[in-house]
Amino acid sequence: MTARLLAFDLDDLRATYGHLAPPGADPRHETTPFRAFRAAFLRAAAAAAVAPCLLEVWWSGTFNGYALVVAVTPPDALPGLDAAALARAGLPAPDDERVAPPPPDRYPLAHVEPGRATVARNADGTTSEAPFGAATGHFGAPGMRAIP
Repeated sequence: MTARLLAFDLDDLRATYGHLAPPGADPRHETTPFRAFRAAFLRAAAAAAVAPCLLEVWWSGTFNGYALVVAVTPPDALPGLDAAALARAGLPAPDDERVAPPPPDRYPLAHVEPGRATVARNADGTTSEAPFGAATGHFGAPGMRAIP
């Protein structure tokens, strides 16, 4: 199975959404900036969708830098989701884009169809959200949080 992979640089995400974190919030757990990114991305995806698709997400990178990767399956479901559409939605441009198999360890983000997007849930009913703040995971990866 292949997917369209859009990689968003963590520093770009922090620059775009970091100011939305409440003052004093723990950056290892605060996901308000991620929720703003997700809402903007889902609006743009719903507007660009020509077929139903699944969006999944994960962190990619090393201690030198991380990217939040969004996978679109099938890869041709959002043909109008290009740099201009992302910019109109207030999103940073992806640092990388390609079609490739996604890794086995990924998290559900959303179900999208033309004109509609819904946040996807894990088997336990939680959503997966990514803090953009301090490094929390293995080798400094930002980590993912299960949010009820």
